[in-house]
Amino acid sequence: MKKFLITAGLVIGVFLSSNVVAYSQGDNTSKINVVTEIGTLANSKKYDEALEKCNTAMQNYPNDYELYYWKGAIESNLGNHEIAVKDFDKAIELNPKLASLYVMRGISKSYLDDTEGAMNDFNQAIKLDPKDSSAYSMRACVKIALGDLKGANDDLDMANKLFDAETKEEK
Repeated sequence: MKKFLITAGLVIGVFLSSNVVAYSQGDNTSKINVVTEIGTLANSKKYDEALEKCNTAMQNYPNDYELYYWKGAIESNLGNHEIAVKDFDKAIELNPKLASLYVMRGISKSYLDDTEGAMNDFNQAIKLDPKDSSAYSMRACVKIALGDLKGANDDLDMANKLFDAETKEEK
């Protein structure tokens, strides 16, 4: 379980350090600026300020999945995993085809010892995006916790192959 927590922390850090959620809800500059500002604050670990801006923005843009994503990510980093799951639930309701939302919700569910829920989320993320290396990595962590070392090893091998392929594409 310790390995899972370390890996989950790393994945959350990776998600917060990059804008993994592509903005696609129109070209409203004001909304984009707010989301960018929240992401910048969260990346700077100014979680309270980011959370305050996020809550305010949600009043103005209640159907913006990205705001719920950021709120969930921030709450998760603050250790408020039950709140984070609810935020990711709403983000998924608004954008059910984005694999990274399921990965993030699965991480929060794992912290709550909901291994079945986490496994379902990681499976759904892989179904939506079979090239998402983080989904395979996180599913491997759950499999380790469940004692499925062969399955975990297979998932980690796949995650490494996908990560290597992503790295080559970036060059």
